Amino acid sequence: MKLGLDGRVALVSGGSKGIGRACSEMLAAEGCRVVVVARGQEALDETVASIRANGGSAIGVSADLTQEHGVQRAVSLAREAFAAPDIVITNVHGGDPGDFLEDSADVFIDSFQGLVMSVVHLARATLPHMREQRWGRLLTIGTAAAKEPAPGLRLMAANTARAGVVTLNKQLADEFAAFGITVNTLATGWIATEHMRDQVGKMAAAKGMALDDMLQRLSRGVPVQRMGRPEEIASLATYLCSELGGYLTGCLIPVDGGAHRSAW
Repeated sequence: MKLGLDGRVALVSGGSKGIGRACSEMLAAEGCRVVVVARGQEALDETVASIRANGGSAIGVSADLTQEHGVQRAVSLAREAFAAPDIVITNVHGGDPGDFLEDSADVFIDSFQGLVMSVVHLARATLPHMREQRWGRLLTIGTAAAKEPAPGLRLMAANTARAGVVTLNKQLADEFAAFGITVNTLATGWIATEHMRDQVGKMAAAKGMALDDMLQRLSRGVPVQRMGRPEEIASLATYLCSELGGYLTGCLIPVDGGAHRSAW
């Protein structure tokens, strides 16, 4: 399948680990010039080296994309190395589990800053170019918890902010659709990443369970009876960012092994 991505510039936040890394590598394999953005330099270097070793084109940028100055720096370096980004994938982790009555208001403010404002800053920094060329892709790697919070994961602040991102993306999709720009959100389920294992490990510890036992219990609650793979998210993300994905916009798309049980 020819996706029409040759030469496109893709900026992937959180692009050095887990789902983000899978997206970076898959977009590069399809011919994109990839700007891998993350905070940790070691993982950045490993991801960029892997992409280049497989014939792809990539640079790494160490930046905090929850802050506007970090976004501006990443976009500026993308322009210097390649060109203005045509494709932006936002992929920011939520906060740690907490207690609603014990957490301070700052927990909710920080979640909003990290999850919502990171998308706002990236969209504002990249949409003008996309609108001018009348083509662009904005995609958020979100979570099904924005619609249906997972029992046992006490992430109320993060889930509240993630629901806000879904609404923001829907409105951006409506406003910029006429310029050939699509905006979507992926509602991921239990995906086997290092970050997911850390979160489940905290759940397990709170219940006095071993991590592997908790992972097996969670897997049994998914109709496909297993955790997802980062590549299964990245493959859909790559399609949505392609020429062929141009008629799908403003959507929250579940990629969760059937865990969300509603028919629509």
